[in-house]
Amino acid sequence: MVQQDTEISWLTSAEAVARADRVSQIYQAALGHPDSARDHFRRTFQDCMASYEGATCLVARADGDIVGFLYGFDFVAGHWWPDQITPAMAEHGHQGWLADTLEIVEVEVDPAYQGRGIGTALLRTQLGAMTQRQALLATKPDNPARRLYGRLGFLELLPDFVYPGSDYAAVIMGWRPAVVGT
Repeated sequence: MVQQDTEISWLTSAEAVARADRVSQIYQAALGHPDSARDHFRRTFQDCMASYEGATCLVARADGDIVGFLYGFDFVAGHWWPDQITPAMAEHGHQGWLADTLEIVEVEVDPAYQGRGIGTALLRTQLGAMTQRQALLATKPDNPARRLYGRLGFLELLPDFVYPGSDYAAVIMGWRPAVVGT
């Protein structure tokens, strides 16, 4: 359960873009990425929040400071990630997951605030409010959050996915309200 001093709230697209520096700092700290990855993420986050259909951003605040976030948008052919996973999803009979879907891009919590239920609260809030029929996300095979996703009803659709032209492995997971209520 998330601590009482933590507040979960939605940001408008403009608010998300304005807070991209803080969101990017959390992304970097949570994943241990270098400054170059943080800067790339910030630009991508700003672009997506400003222009993608169905863009959504939730933040968790403690003592007024953003300490976690979730962002995503409509899963649309022609965007990078859908184009990467669609052939494998179709090959494995998962075409039904490719329409009316929310692409959950990131769920990250500042390391100083991890283990307090913030990631769970962000996901539950998003899943409970989304207008799409289902959601997809990718995670690293060794990511501890994989267990969290499973507890919330995400199914492992492609447990051994490797991005085309790379050796980067991921687990593609999907969620539908009918699978497990949140």
